[in-house]
Amino acid sequence: MALSIDGHIDSPAEEAVFSASIHLAGWAFSSDGEPVSVRAHVEGNTVAEIPAGQPRPDVAAAFPCIPGAATSGFDTWLPKRELPDESHFILSVEVSTSQARQTLGTRRLTWIPQTGLRHARGDYRQVWDRVSGSYETARIAVCATADLAEYERSGIDTTTTIAHAAAISPSDTVLEIGCGTGRIGLHMAARCGRWMGADVSRNMLEHARQALSHLPNVSFHSLNGSDLQGFSDDSVDVVYCSGVFMHLDEWDRYRYVSEMFRVLKPGGRAYYDNFNLLSDEGWNFFLEECRCDPTDRPPNISKSSTPQELQQYAVRAGFETITLYTSRQWVSIWGRKPA
Repeated sequence: MALSIDGHIDSPAEEAVFSASIHLAGWAFSSDGEPVSVRAHVEGNTVAEIPAGQPRPDVAAAFPCIPGAATSGFDTWLPKRELPDESHFILSVEVSTSQARQTLGTRRLTWIPQTGLRHARGDYRQVWDRVSGSYETARIAVCATADLAEYERSGIDTTTTIAHAAAISPSDTVLEIGCGTGRIGLHMAARCGRWMGADVSRNMLEHARQALSHLPNVSFHSLNGSDLQGFSDDSVDVVYCSGVFMHLDEWDRYRYVSEMFRVLKPGGRAYYDNFNLLSDEGWNFFLEECRCDPTDRPPNISKSSTPQELQQYAVRAGFETITLYTSRQWVSIWGRKPA
């Protein structure tokens, strides 16, 4: 059998727009299982060289006869200082072994300078609009993978977790803060009477609107980035926020928990989560983000929480029957507004 190399670039997507580091990720393997090296080139210059050796169970499932498929993943950040100053340029990704070499693919990219702090009103919306120009880039931004099967699986799993924790019933009015592309809402809407998706990014809302266009019990609402303005006091049965607090500063996390309390009906339930700094998996993720150059840190970089922090928000906001749950990388909180 002739030696061959196969692979795929998950990130960045074609025509991606970025304002700081570029996330380069994907998978590559050789047909004989020989280790594969990945090189990123811009204008003939090598800007990164990394081995393809990270776990990729999805690739192993798709290619069960390839010995190196299970550890074919690659993942790194390309600092802005290593990239050209031009607004548009081509990123080329090359993979090789000791016996073969080929180009895995190219990406046309656009550089836009950062305009301010990520938590500033208006700029936070721009940050997420930039990474969600297309449905594919938006999905990668909310799920960190281009794999549609993984995107679907994670949406179903997260929905099941939240629905159980918040005891969602078919008659409930449910609000999601940071609904993104509708990854969770697509499945949650089938479990409740009315589902409302809210997000700061207009692009994300449009993607979600199209993805859920066949559902009669959904509506979409634009957030201002700091509170739940537009939602009345005591108006919803359940409000949840998943995979969002990592992109917020601590003060804004608490503001949203307080706003959850305000909009919930007496006896209403709230759920929120973040990745857990105190778990081994969460710490490893923290270290990955720590490797990013401080001068090149992207505005939407993920920030951890401790269980104590998230629990304190619920206590101070006034929730009762508070439950704290940790599972590997994540910490989750749910509670009830006093009746």
